[in-house]
Amino acid sequence: MIKRIFIVALLTGFSQIISLVSVGFLKSLDQSLVYDIGNFESLVVIFTAIIALGLQLVTVRDIALADKWQKILINSQRDRFTFSLLIFVSIICFDLFFKEIKLDHLLFYVVIPLIALNSDYSFYGKGEPVKGAFLSFLRVFILSIFIILSVVFDNEYVKITYIITVLLTYLLVGLLSSYFNKQTYFLMPKKDFYKSYYASFNVGIASFALVFFGLGIVSFASFFFTEHAIANAYLLLKIYVFYIGIKRLLVQILFKELTDGDLVKYVDQIGVFVSIAVIIVFYYYPEFSIKFFTKDYQKSLDSMIYLLPAIFFTSISFAGSLELILKNKDKIYALGFIFGAVVVLVLVFIFSFVDNTNESYIYLAISIGELCAILIHGWGLGKFKFFKDRALYFIPSAVVLVTLNFLLMMLNSKLISLISFVAIVSVYILLILKNKIGKKVNIEN
Repeated sequence: MIKRIFIVALLTGFSQIISLVSVGFLKSLDQSLVYDIGNFESLVVIFTAIIALGLQLVTVRDIALADKWQKILINSQRDRFTFSLLIFVSIICFDLFFKEIKLDHLLFYVVIPLIALNSDYSFYGKGEPVKGAFLSFLRVFILSIFIILSVVFDNEYVKITYIITVLLTYLLVGLLSSYFNKQTYFLMPKKDFYKSYYASFNVGIASFALVFFGLGIVSFASFFFTEHAIANAYLLLKIYVFYIGIKRLLVQILFKELTDGDLVKYVDQIGVFVSIAVIIVFYYYPEFSIKFFTKDYQKSLDSMIYLLPAIFFTSISFAGSLELILKNKDKIYALGFIFGAVVVLVLVFIFSFVDNTNESYIYLAISIGELCAILIHGWGLGKFKFFKDRALYFIPSAVVLVTLNFLLMMLNSKLISLISFVAIVSVYILLILKNKIGKKVNIEN
């Protein structure tokens, strides 16, 4: 299992690092371009969530629990593709009647059916996370390299070439996912596609709501906050999404085993430990953790404090949300994310009247939304015992990590202190993976 985790971690970690580096280059572009790219990426997240709309997560669950997965995947892909065509036509009609048809936007909307035809999600249900991680790596890597090269070579047509690169990337990843699954890429639409979506309606709304805890909020907030605030929020939220990627890494690898209560406990312990470590890194070493990625370092530094609670709240239970799905507690899963997302959206709207030039309010809204979601999910999983178990682990972990960081900072070199801190935390996590989680599961590559 350690070998498998290492391969997935290598692919996921490298792609996320390249993505973060691209953010550092992206900040040097004109603010309006950062705003446009941020909106495009936010729309991709939203389109992906709408197409998935519960069907994707339920399909992964069904594949994980079934011996014969081929028919399950084919039906899911046909439903997704049909729904994507409906979304594509609807958005064009909306622009035609209520906005205006722009060539670059029209071209960008082609990504909608391409997202639907991508079946990389299936590999996590099949217990083949290496293939899923490779395709995810490929998608992130290509787009990140494009941004870096556009800045280095001073690309005058960043916006249109970015859109074309997005389309080609999703086409490539979709073709490869079909090849790995030994299934056809292009599929016939289904007249009764809506039945599958209706069957997973609760999970679907929750999955869509989940996008507003991350980059998806950028598109919504752009209606109420200034362009400068949105550009800054997009850059810092990319770092937050990097952390969410780390969270998903472990959960995706162990998806099929998350019905084991002891295993979930160990995974959640790692989540709490990692969140405390990440908060310490951001708070004590901002010149190394966020300075490279922001346009306005001082403002981002002041704003970061409002995003740190979100990192902790989303980590109280790394595996909690998927544990609810695997235990068929779909209504609790849905309630947590839907209520949390509504809180985020409402607060973003209200806070815009307080100060629509300050992106801190966007981060604060996300943090409060994450708190609401984990309170509902935790109560559904174990009521008071759920929070008691995690508090008993959080308190000693926080004391140990804060003390460790304090001692390392006595080295009089913040860079050496940071490297030492990250190295010690990484070794400890690997030991947990090997000695606790590794003994609970026996997965062959």
